[in-house]
Amino acid sequence: MLRVAFLISVHNRREDTLAFLDVCYREIDHLKAEEKYSFDIYLVEDGCTDGTFDAVSEKYPQVHLIRGSGELYWNQGMRLAWSEAAKEDYDFYLWLNVDTILVEGALAILMETSEYVRHRAIVVGTVKFTSLSLSYGGRTRSGKIVSPDPVIPVPCYTFNGNLVLVPKAVYSVLGNLEERYHHGFGDYDYGARAAKADIPRVVAPGILATCDRDNPIPKWRDSSYPLRERVRYLTSPKGRPPAEQFLYDCRSHGFFYALWDMVSINFKVLFPKSAQKS
Repeated sequence: MLRVAFLISVHNRREDTLAFLDVCYREIDHLKAEEKYSFDIYLVEDGCTDGTFDAVSEKYPQVHLIRGSGELYWNQGMRLAWSEAAKEDYDFYLWLNVDTILVEGALAILMETSEYVRHRAIVVGTVKFTSLSLSYGGRTRSGKIVSPDPVIPVPCYTFNGNLVLVPKAVYSVLGNLEERYHHGFGDYDYGARAAKADIPRVVAPGILATCDRDNPIPKWRDSSYPLRERVRYLTSPKGRPPAEQFLYDCRSHGFFYALWDMVSINFKVLFPKSAQKS
């Protein structure tokens, strides 16, 4: 039987987390009858003050709960979850976000896709807005989202970390997420590292989850904020910290692109977009 570890990191998302876990266990139950896979959930509760830890431990005592410091953010929280799960040497590691709601059969499609590519590729699930447009999934090298085929897996360069299946064969080469990132970049960076290692990255067929994104204009590009606030947000863990941006750009596109992008980002901070949503 092949063993799969779900990896999740949350901060003050009590109700969302409970609802998300309910969907996860329904998906797990759909595959139990096949007796082909077993599943465990590793959840980092990153300093929640809303009762998430107690609520999850009461309703889902089988979840492996790990306490965080409250300052881990996404990348560091997922690194911690992965480090704990890796001690048990799973066959697969599945990245998940609690605001990503799986559609019925999504887990089966991810596993079937991995089997199709002989468990040698990173498999990415596509997520759409609760409207119709795509929000997260596989990405081209320039960052455009890759539209999934309804039937067969299609290649991508990198990916968002909302719904990603990493087999042990990939983990044995790439290991955990990069420790120098705090919140973002870790997922995109993993794809770039996989590309350099000639590890395939594929988008599973169809739309596998729904999720709503925040305002598509980040604060550091939003003209409704004064320059001081834009700079502060840019350099914060949830913004585009310059050192982390430079590291990712160098790995993905090379040194000279990284220099150009640094200039471009600073220009966008100085001359931001309108705050009106598209």
